[in-house]
Amino acid sequence: MILDLKTVEAILRKHWKVPSNLDPGKMSDHAFKIQVMVGQKYAHQNLKYQLSLIQTKDLQQEVDDKACDEIASELLKVANA
Repeated sequence: MILDLKTVEAILRKHWKVPSNLDPGKMSDHAFKIQVMVGQKYAHQNLKYQLSLIQTKDLQQEVDDKACDEIASELLKVANA
């Protein structure tokens, strides 16, 4: 199953504290990047690592390893359904 952007964004917002002042276009950009990674069959650990980079570099937050792990698991579960 191909993930749609709204599903990816919803999963990200469920686990991350997304700043309220974050440009909606930026969130869509992140969701698109993640959608592509899942579509390219990234392994769980690789996806988790990429999520941690987005969280620290783009959202400028402390890495939340547990949240990144849960996001990766949820995304792969939905994609493989």
